[in-house]
Amino acid sequence: MTMKHISAVKKLLLMNFILLLLFQILIGFKEIDDYLVIFIFALFLNDLYFKLTKPELNLLKEAKSKRKFMTIFLVILLIVPVLFEVFNVKNGTQSFVCKVGLLLWAQAFLLDSFLHYKQTRSKKWLLFTNIGGIFIIFFSIAM
Repeated sequence: MTMKHISAVKKLLLMNFILLLLFQILIGFKEIDDYLVIFIFALFLNDLYFKLTKPELNLLKEAKSKRKFMTIFLVILLIVPVLFEVFNVKNGTQSFVCKVGLLLWAQAFLLDSFLHYKQTRSKKWLLFTNIGGIFIIFFSIAM
């Protein structure tokens, strides 16, 4: 697929994510939360690739509802730090809540990937299952 097949909104999001990633690289990775930029960028690229290479799968209602739930949970997880800043919650508490949320999200990601692997026996889903396991280990160590 080429850039012609990508909508204007997705092109804008892609440019913004690339810019965000470049700025994060320039600033450096000092805390565990800084790696979230890479994680979100990878999720966006995966979603974009999935929608461009397999548009027929986007029509499945069951897959759409699962993806919608995961997306809503991730958006809530990203909004929580903003709310913490508004209500002046301590940094330690903010970091702990975000890490627990990411750990829960990683567990859901692992379970979803494993169920897809079990259904399809595709090595792609086995890779995603391993990535979910790595996320769980990474976020557990960070706590």
